[in-house]
Amino acid sequence: MARVLVVDDDARLVKVVGSLLRRHNHSVESVPNGELARHVLHRGDIDIALLDVNLPDVNGLSLVLQLREEGNDVPVILLTVRTEVHDQALGLRLGGDDYIAKPFDPEVLLARIEAVLRRSTGSTSQRAENPRADQLEFPPIMIDLAARQVFDNGVPVRLAPMEYAVLEFLAINRGRAVSKEELMLHVWGTSRGISRTLAEHISRLRRKLGDGLIMTQTGYGYLIPAAPGDSAATGR
Repeated sequence: MARVLVVDDDARLVKVVGSLLRRHNHSVESVPNGELARHVLHRGDIDIALLDVNLPDVNGLSLVLQLREEGNDVPVILLTVRTEVHDQALGLRLGGDDYIAKPFDPEVLLARIEAVLRRSTGSTSQRAENPRADQLEFPPIMIDLAARQVFDNGVPVRLAPMEYAVLEFLAINRGRAVSKEELMLHVWGTSRGISRTLAEHISRLRRKLGDGLIMTQTGYGYLIPAAPGDSAATGR
């Protein structure tokens, strides 16, 4: 069971979504605007938020960006009537974990929520099972997974939320080539229509961290090589 926050000023939609989630044993809290959502999310007890982009007091994209800049990594699924690809890409770049256009199919919404929660829970479990994973080092790069911070020769490197998400997934899977589809599914929740966005994120990571960190596996995906004898490298 997850605790879900629904942020939308459409009372009918909130009622329908709330009823759907409760039937599937989720706990639901709802607020009609961004200011109240900010207060609820600062409590730290929400597992996932469904956030309308067009709120009466604030743009939902601005809210999710602010949360990420504050270090709040609660999973967020953006809800909007806008279906243009560049709008979806912008929402994901700013820190959204997934993007669903209204009107949406209830089963699709449930599947997206479950997928985002699996990614979030899986990342937490990996860190708990392997304390060494709290800090991953690829000299001169060091990644502090707990703080979601990257250092180059000890100097902090500022990454956008989705840049960090791409880097983290490749780093956790170091030594294994990750397909583009798997990487997009893990970071954006879909493997369709955003391959160009993924390429842009990889390009920016290389500019910020050096060309030698992330290798391209032609026709397949990307790889952060494991150091010789690195027992932490995953073979999944």
